[in-house]
This record gives sequence, C-alpha cells and structure tokens, in this order.
Amino acid sequence: MLVKEAKQIIGSLGNPSKMPGLSYGLPASKASWVPEYCDKYNLPVPAEYGCNIGSVLSEIPNTPCYKCYADNRGNYTYESLKHGQLLRLIGTYHPQWKDAMIMLIDRYIDPNDPYFRWLDSGDIPHQKMLLDIVEIAKALPHINFWLPTQERKQLKILTDIPDNLCIRVSNARLNDHDYNRNTWWTSSSVTTIDKEEVYSFTFDGFTCPSYQYSNTCGDCRMCWDKDNSHTIYYIH
Repeated sequence: MLVKEAKQIIGSLGNPSKMPGLSYGLPASKASWVPEYCDKYNLPVPAEYGCNIGSVLSEIPNTPCYKCYADNRGNYTYESLKHGQLLRLIGTYHPQWKDAMIMLIDRYIDPNDPYFRWLDSGDIPHQKMLLDIVEIAKALPHINFWLPTQERKQLKILTDIPDNLCIRVSNARLNDHDYNRNTWWTSSSVTTIDKEEVYSFTFDGFTCPSYQYSNTCGDCRMCWDKDNSHTIYYIH
C-alpha cells in the first residue's frame, strides 16, 4: 500500500497542540450534521455515527458529555474540521483501514515521544473499529495508545489487550470519582471544583495537572499509563 492510498482510506491523522503525539477524532455527540455533509460532499452516510452513549448523556445536565466541547462548538464548527472528521468516520468501515492506520501511525509518530490518542472527539461508533484498534496496538508495540470511551458494553467483546493500549472508561456523572477496581480497564472522572482549588483536594486517583501547564500535558503521560487506575480531569 502506498502512503497516498493509506491517507485516502483513513482521512487524516490529528496533531493536537495540547498533548503529545498524534490523534484520531470522529464526529461527537449526536453528530446530527453528518447526513447533511454526506449529501453535500456526495459521500455515503455511515451506518453508525456520533457517540452512542455520549449522545444520550449530552442531554443530561451534570454529565461530562453535557454541552460537549466537540459537539459543533468552537473550532468544531469549522467546515474543514467537520469534513475531516467525516472522512475519518467513513474510513473506519474500509476493509483496509487497520493496515492503513498501522502504516501511517508508524510513519509519522515521533520516535522520541511515541504517544497516540484515539478519539480526542467522538467515541467508538462500531465494533469493527474497536477490534481494529486492538490489532493496531499489537502491530505497533513501540507506541503507547490511549483510548477514552463511554462505551462500556462494547468493551466486553475484548479478550486480549496489549500492554501498550490503555483503555480508560469515563464516569457518566460529574464529581463521581468512584471506580471499579475489579475491571481490567482504567477509568476517569471530571470535577467541577474551581481550578484554582482543585489541587488542594485529595482524590482517590491521579489529578490531571494540565492547568499547571497552560492547559497542555507538559511532560505528563499518565493518561497512557495502565498503572494509573483512575484520572480526575477538571471540566472544560
């Protein structure tokens, strides 16, 4: 497969400014704009799009998905960004998507900082993508992968998770910092405590230090660390 062909299959890789490495984001929440954009660009409407659980939570106050930052807000209103997300989503259904992702991630990742985040927007739309993500991590053991998700039920199909893939399940309620220590996945939660005070509180878990680094990861890589059972984030 040529690099050009791989790019045509996957859409594009993201290069977020606030965190290390590369990413791959999809349409978030209900993504009600997807059919309109498919018609506009003469593209097939995917069988599944948007967030399954997140689209429900987006209507419920006091959840991390309520008024989602990636749901047609801010930079996510730009037509070019939506078009890119749409091409990525359609790409996940392609039979060669996994192979194309392996080629491009390995080609463009920084070998001195080999970190990749799945779904900096959106969530797992279908089981094929989830299974492919596992196989991609197995094929690239020198790269650290982080997959945040609300899709607990979909994870039940997984049986063999490589050490370099950290799946982090998000708690469904704000300020709910309890987590199940008997699951194989890690977890996260969101606090609404004032950001000036959040570091004076003691939580059962690791508190994201991004507000100490101008809203960036700085040199922290704890979201990718499976030994970090639970991460607490300050609300966007």
